[in-house]
Amino acid sequence: MNATQLISKGLLGEPALLLGFIAFLGLLIQREPIQRLLNGTIRTMLGYTLLQIGANAAGTSLSNLSAIIQNGFQVIGIIPHNETITGLAQINYGEEIAIIMLIGMILHLGIARFTPVKFIFLTGHHMLFMASLLAGTLMSLSMSTWQVMVIGGIVLAICMSFAPLISQPYIRRVTGDERIAIGHFNSGGYLLSGFIASWFKLKEEPKEPYKMKRMRAFFQDNMVVITVFTFVLFIVSSLFATTRGIEEMFSGRHFISVSLLQATWFAGGCYVILAGVRMMLSEIVPAFKGIADRVVPGAIPAFDCPVLFKYSPFAAMIGFLLSFTGGIMAMIIMMNIQYTVIIPGVIPHFFSGGAAGVIAYKIGGRRGLITSSLVHGFVITFLPMFLIPLLSNLGYLRTTFADSDFSIIGIIVHAIFSWI
Repeated sequence: MNATQLISKGLLGEPALLLGFIAFLGLLIQREPIQRLLNGTIRTMLGYTLLQIGANAAGTSLSNLSAIIQNGFQVIGIIPHNETITGLAQINYGEEIAIIMLIGMILHLGIARFTPVKFIFLTGHHMLFMASLLAGTLMSLSMSTWQVMVIGGIVLAICMSFAPLISQPYIRRVTGDERIAIGHFNSGGYLLSGFIASWFKLKEEPKEPYKMKRMRAFFQDNMVVITVFTFVLFIVSSLFATTRGIEEMFSGRHFISVSLLQATWFAGGCYVILAGVRMMLSEIVPAFKGIADRVVPGAIPAFDCPVLFKYSPFAAMIGFLLSFTGGIMAMIIMMNIQYTVIIPGVIPHFFSGGAAGVIAYKIGGRRGLITSSLVHGFVITFLPMFLIPLLSNLGYLRTTFADSDFSIIGIIVHAIFSWI
């Protein structure tokens, strides 16, 4: 009985322990020395703890921002942020998420080994995000735990295998070869951007303006970008809120002080979350890649979307700004038709919007970049509206999943298994 409780309420009941065990198993298979086994296991568990701490900090800031927006605009504001919603999902379904990831990794290797779809998905944090989405969506359908784990693992493996395949025709045109693919769950957004950009005839690529080169140094620090944009968002929202309402919410503090403190609090939470995710998955992904190299030689590695930024930093920056603008347009439309609105998140528009901008610019030039980025930002901001009701079992949240694939997969999975 004690051994059973140790497994069910210890190893399998505690996500930090289970994820640490997965890292230990992967390193053991590669015959790593004892010091490496110990370091990898402990760093994985510490990373999970950091993720929870950061999610609580960022979630507090998002709740305050939503309260200000609701007070000023008389709407409910929800900010898409993968790290925060994943951290909150881990609290409720940590065991299911860990098992879904394990099953998904194994089946993903099987697909790459025995089918023509030979991509190896190496973006570990997006595996975690998709596993969290699947756990939350499937658990809302009153399935048994083992069904959620098995079905979630199968769907995760399919997503990991086919997301790089969907965007690869456009990625190939950016990189000029087949050496890399993009393992990032915004393949729907990249497909849309490439498709729209292909309507425009590509002209000679212009040189990057000098002023844009100077701005690039500022935008290279993600935490600074997040802090500044969150500060601006708090300031603008506070201008529409009543002074009395702000004072009641924040104990009489001036709205500028509140905006600055909340922006740094949110950015700090994001930093801790990202650090925790990197630490936790840095031990799992190398083990996964090492196994993949043995099982599927010659497969195409699928990396995170920022690898595209080097092909046109100018387009990445403009794509980010225009994508965010498209998100603002979507928010304004939602404000006029309903009470709950999606507020554009800086992180998805910075990474996904930047990568989509590079694709659009390389395919359709400036006109393709402008049109595709605006549409991309509008779509990835509007899509989560259809996902939010499907995650009601996670509670009343001020955040949701950001990139296009999460909404698309969540809606499809919920529709199929609700019907079944």
